Amino acid sequence: MVLYYTYKQKTKIFAQAISELLNLPVTELVSDINKRNAFSFIIKALALTLGKKAYPITNTPASLPAEIYVCSPIWGGRVAAPVKYFLENTNLAQTKVNLILTASTPTDKYKNNAIEYLRNLPSIAGDVFVFQTHDEMPPDKDVMKEQLKDII
Repeated sequence: MVLYYTYKQKTKIFAQAISELLNLPVTELVSDINKRNAFSFIIKALALTLGKKAYPITNTPASLPAEIYVCSPIWGGRVAAPVKYFLENTNLAQTKVNLILTASTPTDKYKNNAIEYLRNLPSIAGDVFVFQTHDEMPPDKDVMKEQLKDII
């Protein structure tokens, strides 16, 4: 199963591509963060991501398979607050969790931070991949396919 949270739809496009490549169902993780006012959303999202609290997911799946791919944008160098909430408040003890992160400028630091974060979750730590989304909307499909070869 591929689960994703997206703000500007870029992460959604990666999640759908991964879903197609791996032939897995895809589900959007939904929170009730108000996305209408971009400035206040960004401030609140960063505060939540960098702080101890996270914004609740309103549609946590009732059951999860043995392995999941969780797609999240990078906010303030970390997993987005709604994804953080999902990962920390869902029973994932018997689930292998792979993180697929999207960022406009990915660095090894993002990946290293995510690996450390994943190791500290009560789950089976899987792989971490960071993909560059640039500012293009939608992301260039050829560039995206080239990046996705890492997980196939």
